[in-house]
Amino acid sequence: MWRASLVKLIVLLTLVGLIGGCGIGRRWFGKRPKDRPPEELAKEGIEALKKRNYYAAEDTFAKIKDRYPYSEQAILAQIKLADSLYYNEKFDEAQLAYQEFEKLHPTNKAIPYVIYQQALCYYRQRPTIDRDQTFTQKALAEFRRLQKKFPQSQYASKAEKYKLKCLEDLAEHEFYVGEFYFKTKHYASALDRFQALSQEYPTFKPTEVRTYIRKSQDNLANPKKNQGFFSYLFDARW
Repeated sequence: MWRASLVKLIVLLTLVGLIGGCGIGRRWFGKRPKDRPPEELAKEGIEALKKRNYYAAEDTFAKIKDRYPYSEQAILAQIKLADSLYYNEKFDEAQLAYQEFEKLHPTNKAIPYVIYQQALCYYRQRPTIDRDQTFTQKALAEFRRLQKKFPQSQYASKAEKYKLKCLEDLAEHEFYVGEFYFKTKHYASALDRFQALSQEYPTFKPTEVRTYIRKSQDNLANPKKNQGFFSYLFDARW
């Protein structure tokens, strides 16, 4: 019995040796094929981006970045990796990738574009006006930074419409909060909001804002006119 087992083992080892000597055996037994050059990978990644195959593009540019960090294609790969993440709507990861590029290559000619893209990463995550506007504020700050640092850049002019939309959203948010305070009879808080809104965004609904300021002041000056909170809840007008 043991002789039959020994013969089977010898035959198996012989087959393994024969297979290991050919290409199939090398592939089966885990020997990695030779890495392709960065030029070829870069071309492949750009083609993937053109075809909107963002996962493939992300993978390809990450390979260049990791395997060939000192190649001519490495800088291109860093930007294109960030672009792949952005177009794949991975905005947090994309923003960090653009930020890393700016930190590593602060004098690169692509920096205006990189700042513009960082701003767009925040801009694309803007919430509705009834939510916290942190992303809107961050986007606005980046658009302003771009316009201040590179006023002649084509991206500075492109940023203008997004900047105006951010300002509009922030004003809408302040108006929404002020109106909420007024309707719930928190007139002091409403007055603070509408006065700040009037100063920071003077062209935003000026007539309505002034009306709310006046009404808030009137209600604070004449507290006896105010109904209690529970009366408000049952007021048929609301």
